[in-house]
Amino acid sequence: MAMVGGATYVARRVQWQAKNTWWRFSKAPLLHRGFALVDVFSPCVTYNKDNTYQFFNPRVKILEKRNHDPADFHKALDEAYKWGDESPLACSGGAPDLPTLEDQESVLQDGHGPLAFRELGISDEQAQAVIQELL
Repeated sequence: MAMVGGATYVARRVQWQAKNTWWRFSKAPLLHRGFALVDVFSPCVTYNKDNTYQFFNPRVKILEKRNHDPADFHKALDEAYKWGDESPLACSGGAPDLPTLEDQESVLQDGHGPLAFRELGISDEQAQAVIQELL
């Protein structure tokens, strides 16, 4: 859904394969411009007695070991639809970097910082009236 919705960096990993996960989880999404999603399987060993490590281990397949091309959007989408006996783990970075929200909103580029810390431009009485109306 993330890929179809316009995410330009999508990765799926399992938390017990840390060597394979750290780059996709920590560095790559932060360096990427646009919407990034990292999905990490992490079974609850206390309460979930069905989807355990023993359930996931034979099913998860790391697509990079199968010559997966993360730039091929359609192939990545085909793999993402697989679920059941096989759960693909991969990265898709096939879409180009897109402008971020900050890039697109001129009000965020004026150098005055986050909107939450700016003056409202209305009096305290007007602000109280708005708050009362919302309650």
